Amino acid sequence: MSKLTDLRVAVLATDGFEESELTEPVKALKDAGAQVTILSLKPGQIQGVRHDLDKTIKVNVDCALRDVSAEEFDAVHLPGGTVNADSLRMAPEVQAFLREMQVAGKPISAICHAPWELVSAGLVRGRTLTSYYTTQDDIRNAGGDWVDREVVEDGNWVTSRQPADLPAFNQAMINLFSRSLVASHT
Repeated sequence: MSKLTDLRVAVLATDGFEESELTEPVKALKDAGAQVTILSLKPGQIQGVRHDLDKTIKVNVDCALRDVSAEEFDAVHLPGGTVNADSLRMAPEVQAFLREMQVAGKPISAICHAPWELVSAGLVRGRTLTSYYTTQDDIRNAGGDWVDREVVEDGNWVTSRQPADLPAFNQAMINLFSRSLVASHT
């Protein structure tokens, strides 16, 4: 795996996040040396789920999103989960954070329903991405090109469809974040 030492990654999540889409990318990032910060709309803990219905683990929030700036991070990961993504997409602070990350050209990874957040932030027009199949109309209606592939890279974005795609997604995310780290140090 590529080394991500000194890379500061924000993970945006709230109650209803799909457990594996948060925990497995976070593990991959930490194993590669990244500094990972779990951000949410409120401090405390957030509730994970499996397949949107079954509650699983609770995860500690490192910081409320309102208390940080996009400038403090080098990359962002957006885990899925229908309730998680639907809650976050409507939060003005999430939209602003994602727009700031995009304007700065920082890498963004999103899986499953998380591209909804990119739609609501007004960022998908002209981009090619994938997601859970039920969000394809939202992506197309927002001007994006939705494709049914395990992993899609488009510029500073990597997207994926579902938990079954996590091995390929994690590798693509690490590679994208690694390339951005190299580029920022040259």
